[in-house]
Amino acid sequence: VTQADVGKSLSHLKIPGVGSLSQSTICRFESLTLSHNNMVALKPVLQAWLDEAEAAAKGRLSEKQSSCLSVVDKKRKRTSIAAPEKRSLEAYFTVQPRPSGEKISAIAEKLDLKKN
Repeated sequence: VTQADVGKSLSHLKIPGVGSLSQSTICRFESLTLSHNNMVALKPVLQAWLDEAEAAAKGRLSEKQSSCLSVVDKKRKRTSIAAPEKRSLEAYFTVQPRPSGEKISAIAEKLDLKKN
């Protein structure tokens, strides 16, 4: 189970005031780089997820309840950029490290790259 999967499945626990968490938040929790207050606040939430995940693994939950632990979203494929386009992009970003959204769209159109 990935950190992103954990973050997404937290929203299925129906804990008041808790939605999903980002992969980076889970990572920072694991590496102990969150603030003390954030760690204290997240520990019971993550413990609830862990308890439910362990119960599902032991087969104590019905199929309907454990379905919240499965990832519904398809995993996104890693973007692959050919060498000529990569060199062009690197040149653009050397000149302007933080282009606007409009500029990025123009660059993508010029290089005939798909926009997601």
